[in-house]
Amino acid sequence: MSHFRRAVVIFLGAAAILLVVHGNRLVLTNDEGILLEPGHHIANGAKPYTEFFAYMSPGSYWIQAALFRVFGFSYWVGRLPVIFDFSLQCGLMFWLAARYSSIRTAYAVVFLYAGFQFADPSVLTAQHRWDSGTLALLGICLALDSRKGRLLASGIVCAAAAWCTPSIALVGVVIFCWLVFYQRKNALAFVSGVGAVTMLVIVTLAQQGNLTAFVRQMLWLQKNYAQVNFMYYGEVMGGYGTLLEGAHGVESLFTYAMVACLALPAILPIAAVLLWCFLVRKNAELRPIAALLVLSMAALIASVVPRADMMHLALIVALPAVLTAIAVARLFPLRVSAITAFTLVPFALLFCFNGVSGLLKSRTIDSPAGSLRADAMLAAAEEELLKHVQPGQTLFVYPYMPVHYFITKAVNPTSFSFLAPGMMTEREEQQCLNQLRAHPPQWLLYMPLSRQEFLRVFPHAQSINNSFPALEAWLEQNYQPTDLIIGSYSFMQFRQAETQVSSSRNLRNSSAGQRQ
Repeated sequence: MSHFRRAVVIFLGAAAILLVVHGNRLVLTNDEGILLEPGHHIANGAKPYTEFFAYMSPGSYWIQAALFRVFGFSYWVGRLPVIFDFSLQCGLMFWLAARYSSIRTAYAVVFLYAGFQFADPSVLTAQHRWDSGTLALLGICLALDSRKGRLLASGIVCAAAAWCTPSIALVGVVIFCWLVFYQRKNALAFVSGVGAVTMLVIVTLAQQGNLTAFVRQMLWLQKNYAQVNFMYYGEVMGGYGTLLEGAHGVESLFTYAMVACLALPAILPIAAVLLWCFLVRKNAELRPIAALLVLSMAALIASVVPRADMMHLALIVALPAVLTAIAVARLFPLRVSAITAFTLVPFALLFCFNGVSGLLKSRTIDSPAGSLRADAMLAAAEEELLKHVQPGQTLFVYPYMPVHYFITKAVNPTSFSFLAPGMMTEREEQQCLNQLRAHPPQWLLYMPLSRQEFLRVFPHAQSINNSFPALEAWLEQNYQPTDLIIGSYSFMQFRQAETQVSSSRNLRNSSAGQRQ
């Protein structure tokens, strides 16, 4: 069987497994709903940037919306992109490792990658960086083929990656420069692919009347994202001291080993650069390949700046992992490679078990977004939420966790799927508050964000305010808490029920009139 066919089998196998065990697994993350709710709106005909606040570039929104239109609105459909992304990365890693080292190395690196990545179920959730990182990795692999058709395809997927995450365009720049240096006659094919996708997206945005609003949003993002989201390379939320706290004696050795495994997304890129320097000195014929792969890896890392923390590095660790594996296999005797792999295998299995063990304690609940699986405590809380919040009723979630809009099929009366203190400004706060006053939602999921928690997530934002005083004062004045707590969020009800019923009716009538 050829390397390509084996890679296809790995892709299909990984996708099938993930669809079964992870397709409807409910994991509460801040980011997943930021993609699902806007994708739902777009599939229903709403326009991003003008009719609702669209946080990022349109690529991942359009992917979600297209799938919702084809397969309907359900939670497992929202998971299809990340399942595809992760499975394709496994297949591409196998193909690269088998091509430049051996099949044994290819199987080993895919197994280790999958084991470590599945440790935290929240990592494998809808996220625009999964889309862009996977498309960029595919573009890199296609660029290794000198045929113009493959280079055209490389340009297409690299441009698509940039429309999911603009900073990932750095990978396209690397590929273009590499082609100019090594295959100048074929660079035009790559540029044609980039240009075709870019022109298509621009024309689509212009036809929808969203182009100017999109440009304004990108300028807004450039201005407001970095000031709160900056993190050093390899940093973890809460700091490494928290992870190592309380470890003594022999236990400390195991703890340090576990933390080292956790830090692999930051360690592997450095290891890859060092090992490939030796590899190229030993095998000069690998210099063109090394130039493309190592520089592309550097571009992937640069694309996560300013938030180059461990979580974001984990989303682009596939290429550093496979480059390290190739170099180890080619530089060292088989015994060394085997010892390295078998040393890491138990830790990968342990990390993987951490992700799988939650499935053993999960149970199924029914929701407007389809059947969901969650651990017992979360499942019980979600069932209570679903008893109160019916599809079509109004709900506001503050400040994060907009996945609840999608799960309940409730109506968000504002144009904001989330409102992040420190990044959003007083302008967004006032706009949201005006919309809430005009149509007060019946239900509220509310988490007062403490200064301690804010600095844990955004450790270098000490000079930034972590609250919206006017908005939070209005919420606390007009909503009364119930006994239900979901994660860190209190479930609250509007104090003036009669006013709310009228407001909900007016909002639905207004929405119906707009659709007509």
